[in-house]
Amino acid sequence: MINSIVENNFIAKLTRNFPRSPFQKNAIQQTDAEIIRTDNNDYLAITTDSIVEEIACGLYDNPYLIGWMTVMVNMSDLAAVGAYPLGIMLSEVIPSSCPAHFLHRLQSGIRDACTACGTYVFGGDTNSGEKLLMTGTAIGSCKKDQFLSRVGCQPGETLYSTNQLGIGNAFALAQLRKQKNYHINFQPLARIKEGQLLNGIATACMDTSDGVFSTLDQLMRLNNVGFELNVEWLSTLHPDAKLLVDAVGLPPWLLLAGQHGEFELIFTIPKNSETEFLYHASKNEWYPIPLGKVIDETAIKLHLYGKTTTIDTGRIRNLPIQMDGNIENYINELLTIDKEIQKGEHQYVAH
Repeated sequence: MINSIVENNFIAKLTRNFPRSPFQKNAIQQTDAEIIRTDNNDYLAITTDSIVEEIACGLYDNPYLIGWMTVMVNMSDLAAVGAYPLGIMLSEVIPSSCPAHFLHRLQSGIRDACTACGTYVFGGDTNSGEKLLMTGTAIGSCKKDQFLSRVGCQPGETLYSTNQLGIGNAFALAQLRKQKNYHINFQPLARIKEGQLLNGIATACMDTSDGVFSTLDQLMRLNNVGFELNVEWLSTLHPDAKLLVDAVGLPPWLLLAGQHGEFELIFTIPKNSETEFLYHASKNEWYPIPLGKVIDETAIKLHLYGKTTTIDTGRIRNLPIQMDGNIENYINELLTIDKEIQKGEHQYVAH
């Protein structure tokens, strides 16, 4: 089931001949960051991520945001395993034609993102190349046998988000479709503190870096369970995101379907732990948003057009690769799915 997603299958093929370290606590795909046991039984959380496609397609064209996101995409992975960030190593491939003011803003974004996460740049590597390429490798620490995983949720548990959703896809829509009349303020902050509070409480956790449906679909495949979102799911969307899709005439559920996320955490809490969890969250001035519940059917269910629909999230996840990055074709295919849902013709195919 996990390898019916093109990206998952590709990763499986790339890594199939790599032996797993005896110090590694997680299996492939089970955590956002790799959990490594050290000789003294402490745990390190290590992750690496690049900002390449986002620069190439014009999604990130602001140098400050590029620097900020180089740090945040990595820190968000540490947050999703409940780790304390120690620092980040950077690799920057910089074109010789890059003006000084661009580089200054780029490095300012990196500095400010590290400050916001309470962490540091350890060092790294710089090279000259034809295109700007940014990569980070973040390192964090976890207490022994206390880290968050994508695996472990059970039917009957409550599904939560750390905050409102959809702003990442709204930003992508405004940027890639050149919606110049609509400014979307997109500068996500990795949920480091929230991830640490979830340690020992949440049964499964993953960040929404690839969008909400992609996150739920991956959790579904890893846990062999499903998720049904609340009937009032519209109230979980960021108001600026809703304003944008309303203005351009797109159905709001596409804010969950698109694959540029808002870097929130989606997690599950057992019913018998909810009261204590919500109390501790409020003590930290955090008010997580209930999204729905875990169900025993391996499906993602959403209330649309007056009825509960099972969404073929696998089909949606594979669309960007099938559309070869063409944003208009991608949106048109999502609108085709929307029409199928309205007509009652949308069929979920279990893989």
